[in-house]
Amino acid sequence: MAFDVAQWAVYVMGAIAIAALLVLGWRLARVPRRFSIGAAVVLIIAGGACFATYKFLGTRVQQVTLGSITQLGLEKNHAGLRSNAVVYGVPVSVTASWCPLPSFVAGCGVVRNLDHKTTTVQSEIAVYGLIDFTKLAGEKATVNRQTKTIALSLPDPEVGSNTTYIVSVDGIQQRSGVLAAVAHSLVGPFEALFGHPNLTLNTAPELAKAESAALAEGQRSVVLSSCGKQEIAQQLTAAFDLTPAYAGYTVHVTWPQPPAAGVNCAAMQRQLGS
Repeated sequence: MAFDVAQWAVYVMGAIAIAALLVLGWRLARVPRRFSIGAAVVLIIAGGACFATYKFLGTRVQQVTLGSITQLGLEKNHAGLRSNAVVYGVPVSVTASWCPLPSFVAGCGVVRNLDHKTTTVQSEIAVYGLIDFTKLAGEKATVNRQTKTIALSLPDPEVGSNTTYIVSVDGIQQRSGVLAAVAHSLVGPFEALFGHPNLTLNTAPELAKAESAALAEGQRSVVLSSCGKQEIAQQLTAAFDLTPAYAGYTVHVTWPQPPAAGVNCAAMQRQLGS
């Protein structure tokens, strides 16, 4: 209530100060010139009260919604704020089927099931945390103008099936026996002549397993959880800093599960994925 009264007092005191200044100027401009002590006193008192009230309003604590911060337009056409990713190296085994007959020959599928090879694939899977800000536009942040801090509560970043991606797939190794190698050398020229491949390699199922394995690691990762929250808090500070009214403010985020102490986030920065 005091801040509401003070907000009106700024305008009232300002108007009185301007009126006193006009009276003082009018008395000095007309002939004979006379200095008005009363107008000067009113100007000093009203001007001082206006300035003091303005400074008092600068100490207020204000509630703002995240959706009202234009520069947090990260929410518009953007999934939200995401943490840096941790990259996991996950080796997987891929089954490669081989048919010793030309692929256009009937029954090749049956033979293919009898003769297959196992291929090892080295894959790198990235896992990151995500906060969907489109669902948090109505959340309120507390702005303290005296301490220049902004405090707000956020849910823990989501780490799920939609927060993983494949960074690279390399180091493919394939082993075959003597008979398979001989058969392949005999049939290969005919396959090449007719343009039919005799070797098929489907990596999708195994890479899906690799993503699941990396996701399980990421969901248990204290580093990803703690450093991800730190990274999101830094992003929020930068976003608020783009708003002139909150430039230079420090953002404090309260999490359901606080970041763990003593986690080496610098080490994570060196191995993060974009």
